[in-house]
Amino acid sequence: MRNFIVLICLLMGLILGCSSTEGQGSGGIEPGSSSPDIIEGFMCGGVYNDLPVGIDNDFFVDDIVYIWLSWVNVTGSHEIKILWIDPNEKIIEVLRTFESKTGKLANYFWLDTTSAAPVGKWVAEVYLDGDFVRSYAFWLNSRN
Repeated sequence: MRNFIVLICLLMGLILGCSSTEGQGSGGIEPGSSSPDIIEGFMCGGVYNDLPVGIDNDFFVDDIVYIWLSWVNVTGSHEIKILWIDPNEKIIEVLRTFESKTGKLANYFWLDTTSAAPVGKWVAEVYLDGDFVRSYAFWLNSRN
């Protein structure tokens, strides 16, 4: 009888212990259907037929680094700003205006690096109509 009680206590401890290790998650969020958003964005080594090629986040100095973006809900005229931020926090700004009649758009920007470009982690920050949207990190490496 004593062994039976010990066995029951062990089983209860095991059952109660397991119930506290469950994974949890939210029900999810649904972004506003009319808000502009990037549905795909890549750092890449090139663009061919308006599509990204050589998708990566490691590049070498003297490479041209591209950021390719696919947008939805961007009907009308908008302004995209890319801030290329080097490891020393120096900023190179590129600003372009575009217009979309369908609300969908794919576009790309590039940074033509030189042998004098700082090696290390760079960031490309994306702004739409002055509002921050997303950032992408990439690394420039020396060829030596």
